[in-house]
Amino acid sequence: MPDGRQPATALLALWNDVDPLRDAEYNDWHAHEHVPERLTVPGILWAWRYAHRGGTEAPRYLTLYGLREAAVTDSMAYRRLLAEPTPASRAMRPALRNLTRWICTLDLDEGVARFRRLAVRTVSRDAPHPARAEGNALLIATRIADAAELPWLTGQQARAMEGDRLEGLGGAEPQAAVGWSTAGLYERLPID
Repeated sequence: MPDGRQPATALLALWNDVDPLRDAEYNDWHAHEHVPERLTVPGILWAWRYAHRGGTEAPRYLTLYGLREAAVTDSMAYRRLLAEPTPASRAMRPALRNLTRWICTLDLDEGVARFRRLAVRTVSRDAPHPARAEGNALLIATRIADAAELPWLTGQQARAMEGDRLEGLGGAEPQAAVGWSTAGLYERLPID
């Protein structure tokens, strides 16, 4: 691929908020332990972390993982991380709020990785595919309806996300594109 990433056929998308008193701790843990640990799983090819910067009232954080295939989330290596969390992961789980997890087919990725900003919206799978302005890049992923839930997630932590298709538009000001003004705007965060 032109941006150096391995090609993915599936996407794991997680939206979440965190207890505001633990925000700095969350970001340190997420960037230095959690996401790098997930990248050790065979078949998790890349990861992007984002923070919400405006638009909709979406959760503050969004993490996208490129998967070789959706079945990676059923692998022993991935399930072991869920069942045997590190002490820091175990301690952080109760602080997570408004968590939504989608396992998706990755239908289209037209170079979103090259942009630090990403406008994200969720729509019905029957919605027409979006138009994009010249110079922007498009990401489209469709949620797999019968994908397994996180085994440790409580109902009080969960948030249902409307729709079943994730659309992302990358660019300098992606919300300025026609039809994207109501999308949540996210900015990329670092990963060690």
